[in-house]
Amino acid sequence: MNSVTTANPGLDLSAQTAGGITIAELTGDLDIASAPALRGQLLSLLRPGSSQLVIDLSKVSFCDATGLAVLVSTGRRARLLGGFLRLAAVSPEVGQALNVTGLDRHLANFPTVQAAAAGVQGAQHGKAAAGRAAEEHCGHAGPPRVPADASELRGAAAALLACADEWQDADPSRRFTPALRAMARARDGADDSALDTAARSLLSALARHPLTFSPAVAATATRLRQAVNPVARLATI
Repeated sequence: MNSVTTANPGLDLSAQTAGGITIAELTGDLDIASAPALRGQLLSLLRPGSSQLVIDLSKVSFCDATGLAVLVSTGRRARLLGGFLRLAAVSPEVGQALNVTGLDRHLANFPTVQAAAAGVQGAQHGKAAAGRAAEEHCGHAGPPRVPADASELRGAAAALLACADEWQDADPSRRFTPALRAMARARDGADDSALDTAARSLLSALARHPLTFSPAVAATATRLRQAVNPVARLATI
């Protein structure tokens, strides 16, 4: 059995290989900030003759479309090498992201790591499980929403809009343009609730559409998310 543990800001990966199958466990945020390092880490686990990969997502606390794109590209590489990529024990946050992006139809998803390694309950389980995870996530009230601090939110919005060119470069399809414009209008006004709404709209787009990686985009997206959700910011301290 071989094992490896690696870390990058916001996300840890531990992996072990036994019986020809590599089990990789992710802990933290699977998002645009962690995507580049994670892509390299996952690809390094794939080699000719050792390309069967199961990813345990039970400890992922946040997920966006750019993070999921890493899993898609890793799965493609695994298949080219004659192997597979299977997701296991997805957290509600990952399940919601899979459902919103439609990737629940393309990534095989299993209820447990053991089931994924054995290939029990094949790809048909994926869509149902991701859908249930999304429904549970949406239906679970959880802790009450902590209001965003107005000054924190305005600072995060100003930093993000100062990098608008980088956001445009990372978004060749211009899917984020309406949300960026709405945020700019709200930032120029005095209504903090309008700015909060615009910020959440942009974060919703981030959950649905992947972006080309940019350090400025990753940093400002993370800052905005932590401003909108102070609980997430406190969890990283």
